[in-house]
Amino acid sequence: MKRTLEEKNKLKVKNKNTKTKKRFALGYNVNIDALVPALDFFSQFLESLNLSVEELKPQDKKEINNAKDLLQVFMYHFQGGRAGERFVTDSNFFRQITDFFLSNCEHTLLLGGNAGLMADSLAEGGHCVLLAGIAGPYLERLIHQDVIFPNCEDILNNSYSTPFLTTKQAKWLDRNGINLGENSDQIHLILEYTKGSKFCGLTCPRANRFILSNDYFNAEMKTMKLFHNYLPTFKPTDIVVTGIHLGDGLERQDRLKLVNKFQKNLQTIDPEIPIHFEFSSVANEDFIQQIVEKIFPYVNSLGINEQEIASIAHTFKLHENDEIELMRNAYPPIALIVQMMRSILDKFQNTKLSRIHFHCLGYHVIGQIKEIWEDAENAVAAGSIKTSTQACGFTIKEAFGMENFATKNLFFSENSWKLDEIEWNNEGIIRNFDLDDYKFFWAPVAPCKNPIKTVGLGDAISITGFMNSNMKKKN
Repeated sequence: MKRTLEEKNKLKVKNKNTKTKKRFALGYNVNIDALVPALDFFSQFLESLNLSVEELKPQDKKEINNAKDLLQVFMYHFQGGRAGERFVTDSNFFRQITDFFLSNCEHTLLLGGNAGLMADSLAEGGHCVLLAGIAGPYLERLIHQDVIFPNCEDILNNSYSTPFLTTKQAKWLDRNGINLGENSDQIHLILEYTKGSKFCGLTCPRANRFILSNDYFNAEMKTMKLFHNYLPTFKPTDIVVTGIHLGDGLERQDRLKLVNKFQKNLQTIDPEIPIHFEFSSVANEDFIQQIVEKIFPYVNSLGINEQEIASIAHTFKLHENDEIELMRNAYPPIALIVQMMRSILDKFQNTKLSRIHFHCLGYHVIGQIKEIWEDAENAVAAGSIKTSTQACGFTIKEAFGMENFATKNLFFSENSWKLDEIEWNNEGIIRNFDLDDYKFFWAPVAPCKNPIKTVGLGDAISITGFMNSNMKKKN
């Protein structure tokens, strides 16, 4: 049985390591991920539909409405081994997909959602964690028992100090689309494939995944207002926000309302509390532009991968098309990525944004303003270890044996990693260099020989890096 916030706060006070722990508040998406081998799913699903794929060609689309859309978009991402995520706008079609794989395909149900995965990692690390969301009966068994949910029941029984009057509580819940009797476990379909997999005449160059959802509850961020009313009681030291990418499947006017609501809530947060924003895959360029222009200025830290940084470059026309395609690679040129990170930091140099954590398959980079952040070398190293151990399913102690990793790629040459494009301050595995007012820290990722999971790795890297980074205290 989950403890109340008051009970957990008392337990934290008793913890001898309380001084070294932080209090993280995370919003706004949590769900159940159904992991399915992509090729097994498609072979059976196509047979059930009696659908021919011979004339279909890879094509990217902003949303998925039917089986043809699904196949073309999947093929587009599969041929480049690119991570992808799309919203299925037709709820009946999504229900048809989920009913089929649950009944016919081998699958694994795991905790999902950017905020949910990061909250779980933080709680596992001993931090006190508040997560915006409602845990249904199955999700509650998957997430760490110490994660605190601002459940709607707590409003009704006045377990916490809230600004809502009893007579207004039912109306407030109804306005926010929250039904206490509903099973709130939302399912996202994770189609995973391995390097060298073949599909419709295409060969995948790397292991990756493609995500499908029809999750309007998380897309509309139903728990956002509830979450922000909990913050004064919870008193977080750090805040992490994510999940807005799920709004990609909403109508344009609803996406704009969502971004404005997101921005408004960020502006209510105490400016002394560091805020990290984890970006994720968005197809609509107008939505990308709105997120960048309205969200980035109000967060201190940003987590982003190769697909997302390339999408920003394309939306704002910051690079030529050939350079943007290079950014989407599993091992994008370091100099090009750093240039793009610098462009983002320059664009928002008079705002709160002062730190970016870029992550891809082969390495990750932290770029930050020198006078604001510290401990970045520890953060980039910790993120690298977390990535490898989570992908392989090992503990850190087991990982240090290194026989489980393809470490020959870790001991790089200057040419293979193109490290000679940058004038480093040091040599070795972890490196750093200065560029104007920014300092960049780089670390390679030890590739796992037999990865058991590709989804959520970016979240693991970013939250581990943010957890180990600290803003310098003002005098």
